[in-house]
Amino acid sequence: MYLRKFIFSCILFSAVNNCAGQQYNNWYFGKKAALSFNNPGGLPIPITNSAMDTRFACSSISDTAGNLLFYTNGITVYNRNHKVMQNGDGLVGSIHSPQGCIIVQHPAYDNIYYVFTTNFDESGPTTEYRYSVVDMAADNGNGKVTAKNVFLSSPSSARLTAARHADGTSVWLITNDRLSNVFRAWLINCNGLQLNPIVSAVGEIITDWPSNDGQLKVSPDGKQLCQIQKYSTYTTYNDPKRFFQLFDFDNATGKISNPRKIAYNDEQKDGCEYSPDSKLLYLFSHSLLINGQTPYYTIDQLEANLNTEAEIIASLTRINTCTGNGCQNNFFTSLQSGPDGKIYMNRKGSKLSVINYPNVKGNGCMFELDKIDIVNDGGLGLPNMINDAAFDPYNNFTATVIDSCNGRVQFNGQTAMPGAIQWLWDFGDGTTSNLQNPQHNFTPYNQPYQVRLTITSSATCGYILRKKQIFPRGIFRTPGFDFVARCDSGYVRFVNTSTFLPDTVPVQYIWNFGDGMTSTEKNPVHSYSYSGTFLVKLKIKTGTPCIDDSIVKNIDLQQLNIQAPPDQTLEAGQPVQLYVTGGGSSFQWSPPRWLSNSTIANPIAKPMDTITYVVTATDDAGCKATDSVTFYVKNTLTGINIPSAFTPNNDGLNDMLKPLLGSQYSLKEFCIYNRWGQKVFSTTEAGEGWDGTLNGRLQDTGTYVWLVKVNDAQNKIITKQGTVTLIR
Repeated sequence: MYLRKFIFSCILFSAVNNCAGQQYNNWYFGKKAALSFNNPGGLPIPITNSAMDTRFACSSISDTAGNLLFYTNGITVYNRNHKVMQNGDGLVGSIHSPQGCIIVQHPAYDNIYYVFTTNFDESGPTTEYRYSVVDMAADNGNGKVTAKNVFLSSPSSARLTAARHADGTSVWLITNDRLSNVFRAWLINCNGLQLNPIVSAVGEIITDWPSNDGQLKVSPDGKQLCQIQKYSTYTTYNDPKRFFQLFDFDNATGKISNPRKIAYNDEQKDGCEYSPDSKLLYLFSHSLLINGQTPYYTIDQLEANLNTEAEIIASLTRINTCTGNGCQNNFFTSLQSGPDGKIYMNRKGSKLSVINYPNVKGNGCMFELDKIDIVNDGGLGLPNMINDAAFDPYNNFTATVIDSCNGRVQFNGQTAMPGAIQWLWDFGDGTTSNLQNPQHNFTPYNQPYQVRLTITSSATCGYILRKKQIFPRGIFRTPGFDFVARCDSGYVRFVNTSTFLPDTVPVQYIWNFGDGMTSTEKNPVHSYSYSGTFLVKLKIKTGTPCIDDSIVKNIDLQQLNIQAPPDQTLEAGQPVQLYVTGGGSSFQWSPPRWLSNSTIANPIAKPMDTITYVVTATDDAGCKATDSVTFYVKNTLTGINIPSAFTPNNDGLNDMLKPLLGSQYSLKEFCIYNRWGQKVFSTTEAGEGWDGTLNGRLQDTGTYVWLVKVNDAQNKIITKQGTVTLIR
């Protein structure tokens, strides 16, 4: 007998912050596709370690810290090391079922999991719901399937979902018999799976086999059930078999009632999902592509909790994803809420689309096509999971910042669990509380904290764990902006790149363009009436002065009229200062030969041969202008020349010993050694030489050895050496 640890964890939170128990933070699906949601405040990250290949069916589970435990396609169970789990092969599910499998943890044992499967296949002779049991304490924590393919009921459809019980810890498994209107709700409670289901015969009797294919979803509040009829015979319009159904669901009793039939005679529906607040229902819809119909593909948004079919239909908002020829690749097949509260959509490929704010009515939900790169082929499905993966409205807590300037937060816990309740808060800063509604001051307050709430009841097994990322100042902001300008026109488009956590906090933008004009638009367009350099300021107002912020940038919009210095005649190696006037914020001199730096306005040149330098100046608007200067070098040399003697007596004649190189050579190294072999001078810079000293002390008259290394025109290294006489 396993020890009871009274652990049950699940995931919640809103579309802003990462969630609670993190049991669904790793998604494995499709043809070796996977995502990790262990990225607080950011997008999920693709993973490429999956060993699974599936068409539709998939489910995966992690521990309460977000570490992968195992995943399955209903046929094979893979452990956290992406190997077949002990006894984990040979499950009798079907990879072709949209909801072919689901994983449910035992409410009373942290190491026991049920894997429920359906082997529904439109071409199969028999269809059955079965379950297997995984013990994660076996095989050194890698898990083992201890019971396999235990019969549950028959005949099965492709539908299989799970919903939280009203007590907060138990779970309902909901199945839907094939070619019928029979639903079965199987309770998994402190005593495990109960084999006497709650049976509800309600709604339309399904009489055609394609309609047994589709998704079954329960709203996060546990009050409504959506059943999709994936009817796929595209031969005629106005076919009465094309509809989906909505039902009332009682998550305390498991009863399903009050059917509402929503017809869609001229379209195909594929997949459904509820918003985290349970008020909106999303479906994917597309035209039938018969009789020359123009193809169209949409996301349908409905207020599914209205009273009548007519009211629900009238609430429809359509979000277009594609219209016309070439739209076939916009065929979405699965919708699934993520642990971050967003809804993800699969259309068979290497990208997922996202509904960013599914609680928002209309286009404000912000649908983004192909937002997430999953690298590998995602197949047709997404992981099947319990209905409150994104949000549990009954067992939760709220956090309200009541003093942003001092990091004071009011917490309020809520639960639907029966019996005497115990509350344990861990504020993530080393402090705790046993109150239901504590108030806490965070120090320091300018960082996020991971707050955990554990809810325990005397009336049931297990406990509920909730986690949220809390921002004691209410908002973390990083102001920023870029701009695009039209050369010499004064027209500037400003692009606001400011970021915020959480990203739903309302803010106000105030721009000062540096010419006396202002704007409150997020991404304003401004026309300057004259050229110049302008100090542009963007201020972010949050409603709380102590956390307002701003950023200031100088932008150069001067009309370019650059001038390089005049042409000159020089001695070989003579240093000369270059400069540019007339505007510009970045510079490029070409060629870079004999320049101290070719990317600044004022480099030093030491030309050894006649050369023309061209300078290109660019301003902040991207406008460019060029000019040039030519240096005529006298006594153009050939070869490698070193004097035989020099007189460093500061009379201006032969005071410096340096190599004189022809234009085909560039200096690599020049060294001087005394008669004892000591190096007294070394340089790699053309034009530099020895002044007859070592560490500031005059060296004796006598003979010294020189060594010179150069690169020729083919970049070949040439080395020469000889002697020189120092005369004082």
